[in-house]
Amino acid sequence: MSVESIVNFIRIDERIGTSGQPTREQLEAARDAGYQAVINLAPDNADNHALPGEAAWVAALGMSYRHIPVEWSRPEAAQFHAFEAAMLDTRHQKVLIHCAANFRVTAFFALYATRHVGWSADQADALIDRIWLSRPDYTMDATWKAFIDDIRGTPV
Repeated sequence: MSVESIVNFIRIDERIGTSGQPTREQLEAARDAGYQAVINLAPDNADNHALPGEAAWVAALGMSYRHIPVEWSRPEAAQFHAFEAAMLDTRHQKVLIHCAANFRVTAFFALYATRHVGWSADQADALIDRIWLSRPDYTMDATWKAFIDDIRGTPV
């Protein structure tokens, strides 16, 4: 088992990985790969295939855990700002950021990277498109487009 086996896993760089929902075994693999923190953007419900007891499991593995539940139909600026704070708090750690399928995470991380890492809008859009365009039957809805536009228009 490897961290790369997590659904929709993307290694952003040597410090950041993004993905969909990991299993317990995949969280162990993340720890074994040197990840020290987990940030989870998925709500705790069966619809998102949430891992019951994930916070306790991550803590038992010796990693820190942040949970910022983002309801699919209502992403909010306050949640993004909580994500920014979590990323800044873990800036010296290797971090796995996940949600149910890496849709929420790629949007949030791309926005964070343009505000704090120096990414261009094109780089951010390429990350978002890598997951959001991966399903031929899916398109980004108006809610997520408006959320991304709103955050992009807000000063750091």
